[in-house]
Amino acid sequence: MLMASHVKIFGILLVLCIAPSVFGDFNVLDFGAVGDGRTDDTEAFKRAWEATCAAHGDVSTLVVPRRTFLLNSNRFSGKCNATLIFFRLFGNLIAPTRDAFKGWKSWITFYKVDGLTVTGTGTIDGQGSSWWPRNCMDEASTSCFFTSCLMLNVRGVKLKNSARSHMTVNGCGRVSIQNIHISSPANSPNTDGINIGSSWNVQVSDSIIESGDDCISFLAGSYHINVSHITCGPGHGISVGSMDTGIVEDVKVSNCIFKNTLFGARIKTKQGGTGHVKWVKFRDNHMQSVYTPIIIDQYYASRMNQSSAVAIEGVEFTNFWGTASGKLGIKLACSQSVPCTDIRLREINLASATPNKQLSSYCLSARGPHCGDCSPAVRCL
Repeated sequence: MLMASHVKIFGILLVLCIAPSVFGDFNVLDFGAVGDGRTDDTEAFKRAWEATCAAHGDVSTLVVPRRTFLLNSNRFSGKCNATLIFFRLFGNLIAPTRDAFKGWKSWITFYKVDGLTVTGTGTIDGQGSSWWPRNCMDEASTSCFFTSCLMLNVRGVKLKNSARSHMTVNGCGRVSIQNIHISSPANSPNTDGINIGSSWNVQVSDSIIESGDDCISFLAGSYHINVSHITCGPGHGISVGSMDTGIVEDVKVSNCIFKNTLFGARIKTKQGGTGHVKWVKFRDNHMQSVYTPIIIDQYYASRMNQSSAVAIEGVEFTNFWGTASGKLGIKLACSQSVPCTDIRLREINLASATPNKQLSSYCLSARGPHCGDCSPAVRCL
């Protein structure tokens, strides 16, 4: 039975679909934004957000029209009065270059904004090329950081050329990310597409992610995650981790296409850690010239076996097909002190991207049922 608050929210959303124009908007131009791509519009956006967040009623909307707005680091904080908050992005947001950047390690932050929807056809451009060659990634900022937001929706927007990760979701619940496009060059360092940490009930679907690092990563504290219909590449694949402590549980990644990525489906943990990764399912994924399509690596960033490790249990790889550009189609490098358990591989049909070349597999301390209908074969299961 639906709770009263859920019924109310459903009713509001229905009205929005039928007649979205009946609600008041707060246009950043009305608060002093210029939108010429040169003037710093940070303070105008702050004023527009304060009005949007303070407005009473069921729905309050901040509108970014079709212009180009230069913003320094900006934090959009709740709690807001309206039940639903819309950030409608039709224009472009651009970050200053490294020498002019002011603020925190996150460029655009949404903090404790419940019922938030970020949507539109606009672009969030981190202008990261000024950061990438300077070996200053410790100072580089995430483009879009969502923290402590409940009922978060992100739809339609584009993110590109972040200085570091394009989007981070941290401490959020009931999250839906759909139909977004993330793009940065393959050689841009640490430009993950989406990082999900300490969050629950998250769905990511129907999106294109091109990056210099993981397309999507699931970090400690994340559970009940569903990812589907993602086109990933270039990048480092879709990964659990890296982790040296904590838990990740109940992750599903299905119906994704990996194109020219370094890895496909990956779990990466560090030696000497604690915690566990459990109940992870990778299903129905297509590999196109992926260097290593399936990988568990409990020696990430360390080749030395230690007495403790993040335990990996109940991981399933089912119905993978396509090509690998490296020597290994499957690599299971598990800890000798804390072996991987209940690892299941079924219906794996991977071939070398190089004609007449055979793929092989690698297996260390992985335990589970036999590899059913697997090519290449995995002898240790």
